[in-house]
Amino acid sequence: MDLSTVTIIGWMYIIFTIYRLMLTVYNLVYPFFLAEPCDLHKLAGAKWAVITGATDGIGKGYAFELARKGFSILLVSRTQSRLDDVKAQIEKETFSEVILSSSKMVAINEINFQYFEKRASQVERHLCRAITDDENVKCVRTIAFDFSSADIDYYEKSLLSQIRTLDIGILVNNVGSTFEYPDMYHKVDGGIKLFKHISVINIIPVTLLMAAVLPQMYERNSGIIVNVASSSAYYKLRWFSVYAASKKYVCWLTKIVQEEYAKTNIIIQEVNPMIVVTKLAKVKKPSFFRPKADVYARSAVRTIGVIKHTTGYFAHQIKVECLKWLPQFIANAEIHKRMMLFHKVMVARKMRQAAIAAAADADIDAKNTCKQQYQ
Repeated sequence: MDLSTVTIIGWMYIIFTIYRLMLTVYNLVYPFFLAEPCDLHKLAGAKWAVITGATDGIGKGYAFELARKGFSILLVSRTQSRLDDVKAQIEKETFSEVILSSSKMVAINEINFQYFEKRASQVERHLCRAITDDENVKCVRTIAFDFSSADIDYYEKSLLSQIRTLDIGILVNNVGSTFEYPDMYHKVDGGIKLFKHISVINIIPVTLLMAAVLPQMYERNSGIIVNVASSSAYYKLRWFSVYAASKKYVCWLTKIVQEEYAKTNIIIQEVNPMIVVTKLAKVKKPSFFRPKADVYARSAVRTIGVIKHTTGYFAHQIKVECLKWLPQFIANAEIHKRMMLFHKVMVARKMRQAAIAAAADADIDAKNTCKQQYQ
């Protein structure tokens, strides 16, 4: 190899390294600090936002954030009672600036909620009417749906048919499921049933719901789809096998559909969060790298229309960008070490809970025995 060839290779390596560095800085700085938030109403082209897995965590955060921005919200989750609770919370917070006038809804700063309670049917009729010219007109609807079912007839009857009747501007595919704790493939608590459960919930909804809303978005040449995957999709996450693989499917599908609709004005975004304080993540205490769900959602919504692929949160992006610079085998080893630690912590917690439950049962049995002896 002569000197000129070595020089060319050296310059190519330098240029590639500079490009990677610039891309890292861009991913870290531009979406979270420099970019102006987009006009979501203009990008969406319609007033309804559908959020799956909307009763907790990131999905609930998206629902509140989009409601604050004036969208009508369709909450989709399994339990009706929890849907009703979130619906009431959103209405209390986001409808506090709306009052019904003789002709339409107008914004104000305070409202007497007793007025609405006395005229509930009238208010609901006006709120859920087809969108008027007033940008502040919005409402919240709910659909109780079990995403653990893969039955297409159930989907069509209970969910898709209702979604098609609305003008959907935004779809947030957030619903998901994971392991209770990481473990080797053949040792995973729940086994085959859990693998099927996770695969169905993490793969089927995002596939079918995009298929349901894209026809109307394509026809009007506007709309927003946000597919919430996971940063676990970036790596071969040992001990989280099926979960990480299912999230990789979401990422890959999103990238393909982005290319298919690249010549349209439809925004399709892939969001890969790291750990957020949610029930799914089994984390209760927030920190710089582990934000509350509402804080995370506020940050993630700000990136819609700004960037196609993101973690949605600055601190998460720092971790991901740092890991990208590490050799793959080092990154995988570091991640696996953390998975093993998580495994030990969760197994110890489960054993402790089992011991407490066993002690409680033994105490109850002892009391029952004493009662029988005295009788």
